[in-house]
Amino acid sequence: MWLGGATMLLGLVLVAGWAVLGHYRRELAAVQDELERYEDAAPVVRAFYASDAVVCGDRICSNEDPQGQHAGEKRQYRQARPRP
Repeated sequence: MWLGGATMLLGLVLVAGWAVLGHYRRELAAVQDELERYEDAAPVVRAFYASDAVVCGDRICSNEDPQGQHAGEKRQYRQARPRP
Protein backbone atom coordinates (compact mmCIF):
# COMPACT_ATOMS: atom_id res chain seq x y z
CA MET A 1 0.00 0.00 0.00
CA TRP A 2 2.85 2.40 0.86
CA LEU A 3 4.65 1.49 -2.33
CA GLY A 4 1.49 2.13 -4.38
CA GLY A 5 0.97 5.53 -2.74
CA ALA A 6 4.59 6.52 -3.30
CA THR A 7 4.38 5.44 -6.93
CA MET A 8 1.19 7.47 -7.43
CA LEU A 9 2.79 10.50 -5.78
CA LEU A 10 5.89 10.19 -7.97
CA GLY A 11 3.70 9.91 -11.08
CA LEU A 12 1.74 13.01 -10.06
CA VAL A 13 4.96 14.99 -9.51
CA LEU A 14 6.29 13.89 -12.91
CA VAL A 15 3.07 14.88 -14.71
CA ALA A 16 3.00 18.26 -12.95
CA GLY A 17 6.67 18.84 -13.79
CA TRP A 18 6.07 17.95 -17.44
CA ALA A 19 3.14 20.40 -17.59
CA VAL A 20 5.19 23.21 -16.03
CA LEU A 21 8.08 22.51 -18.41
CA GLY A 22 5.71 22.67 -21.40
CA HIS A 23 4.30 25.98 -20.17
CA TYR A 24 7.76 27.54 -19.82
CA ARG A 25 8.81 26.24 -23.25
CA ARG A 26 5.80 28.00 -24.83
CA GLU A 27 6.57 31.19 -22.90
CA LEU A 28 10.21 31.05 -23.99
CA ALA A 29 9.20 30.60 -27.64
CA ALA A 30 6.89 33.64 -27.41
CA VAL A 31 9.65 35.76 -25.87
CA GLN A 32 12.11 34.64 -28.56
CA ASP A 33 9.64 35.68 -31.29
CA GLU A 34 9.22 39.08 -29.66
CA LEU A 35 13.00 39.51 -29.42
CA GLU A 36 13.36 38.71 -33.13
CA ARG A 37 10.78 41.41 -33.95
CA TYR A 38 12.75 43.93 -31.89
CA GLU A 39 16.00 42.91 -33.57
CA ASP A 40 14.36 43.37 -36.99
CA ALA A 41 13.14 46.84 -36.00
CA ALA A 42 16.52 48.06 -34.71
CA PRO A 43 18.02 48.93 -38.16
CA VAL A 44 14.88 50.90 -39.04
CA VAL A 45 15.09 52.91 -35.83
CA ARG A 46 18.82 53.58 -36.36
CA ALA A 47 18.15 54.75 -39.93
CA PHE A 48 15.34 57.05 -38.74
CA TYR A 49 17.50 58.66 -36.07
CA ALA A 50 20.43 59.06 -38.48
CA SER A 51 18.17 60.89 -40.98
CA ASP A 52 16.86 64.43 -40.74
CA ALA A 53 13.29 63.17 -40.34
CA VAL A 54 10.42 63.81 -37.96
CA VAL A 55 6.98 62.30 -37.41
CA CYS A 56 4.24 64.49 -38.92
CA GLY A 57 0.97 63.17 -37.54
CA ASP A 58 0.68 59.65 -38.90
CA ARG A 59 3.46 60.07 -41.51
CA ILE A 60 7.18 60.74 -41.64
CA CYS A 61 8.48 64.03 -43.01
CA SER A 62 12.10 64.25 -44.08
CA ASN A 63 14.52 66.89 -45.28
CA GLU A 64 15.41 65.31 -48.63
CA ASP A 65 18.93 65.33 -49.96
CA PRO A 66 18.88 66.41 -53.63
CA GLN A 67 22.13 64.49 -54.18
CA GLY A 68 20.90 61.42 -52.24
CA GLN A 69 20.27 57.94 -53.55
CA HIS A 70 16.98 56.99 -55.16
CA ALA A 71 15.15 53.83 -54.11
CA GLY A 72 11.98 51.94 -54.97
CA GLU A 73 10.76 50.15 -58.06
CA LYS A 74 10.23 53.42 -59.93
CA ARG A 75 13.03 55.21 -58.06
CA GLN A 76 10.34 57.40 -56.49
CA TYR A 77 12.02 57.67 -53.07
CA ARG A 78 14.98 59.83 -52.25
CA GLN A 79 17.43 59.53 -49.38
CA ALA A 80 17.03 61.97 -46.49
CA ARG A 81 19.81 64.27 -45.39
CA PRO A 82 21.83 63.16 -42.38
CA ARG A 83 20.76 64.60 -39.05
CA PRO A 84 22.91 67.62 -38.14
